Amino acid sequence: MKKHTKVKQNQKAEAHSDKTSGGASIDTTTTAEAGVSTGDENASVGIEASVKTGTEASVEGGLDGNNVYAEANYSDTTEAHVTVEGQANAEGFGASGSVDAYVKTGNEASLEVRAGDEGVVANGSVSAGTSVGVDGEGTLDLREGSVTAGAGVSVGEQVGIGGGGEATFVDGVATVGVSGEVAVLLGVDVDLSVSIDTNQIAEDAAAAQKLAEEQAQEAIRLADEADRVLAEQAAAAQRELERKARETQEAAEAAQRELERAARETEDAARRAQEELDRIAREANKSKWNPRNWF
Repeated sequence: MKKHTKVKQNQKAEAHSDKTSGGASIDTTTTAEAGVSTGDENASVGIEASVKTGTEASVEGGLDGNNVYAEANYSDTTEAHVTVEGQANAEGFGASGSVDAYVKTGNEASLEVRAGDEGVVANGSVSAGTSVGVDGEGTLDLREGSVTAGAGVSVGEQVGIGGGGEATFVDGVATVGVSGEVAVLLGVDVDLSVSIDTNQIAEDAAAAQKLAEEQAQEAIRLADEADRVLAEQAAAAQRELERKARETQEAAEAAQRELERAARETEDAARRAQEELDRIAREANKSKWNPRNWF
């Protein structure tokens, strides 16, 4: 947990200019603030109280690259604020929010105009009187962009009006926002801003393309592997069929040879039997018991 306190009294005026811009400011304010905060890398919360009184005025204008801008601010107020801020982060996204309760009295006016190759921004407001109010804002950050929304309400003897809009494209981040405030005794303001990081979209698209290519290559590899396995299985089945065909052919040839051997043996046995019969017949013809041999 961290704590801090600070008191600062300003009494200064200055003017400046260079080749492309110039401005001037005056500050006769006194501020006092105290706060406490706690948290870690994933989440944090802080509470701060401040009081400020005095006059501030500034004007700026010039060129910023290919953009022209003009800003003017005036404030003669006394105000007190109590602010609570918190944030939480996780892989790929984050969320943050703040609430500001205040008491303010005095007069304020502001103007901002910016136009050029980055887009157009225009905001302005003016208010006078005393008010008590609460403002809140929340932001959701995603990989490809962020959305910020805010709202506030105030009550008091005040008169004010303000509003603005922006449409910018800077370093690959496109932002469109609108804001508005109307205050006559009861003040209400609403803000909405959406930013899209086209760089992140391009990176995600490239990553998705790479993943799709890797998946396609893996599918081709798996298909090739399946073809190889099927070819091996088909070749093995063909070899097995050929082996069985050879075995069947060999068995048929062996059976044929066995039949031929048996036929030969049968033929030999028949021949021997015939020879034996012939021999017996010849001997019978020579026998004394043969009537033809009696005379």
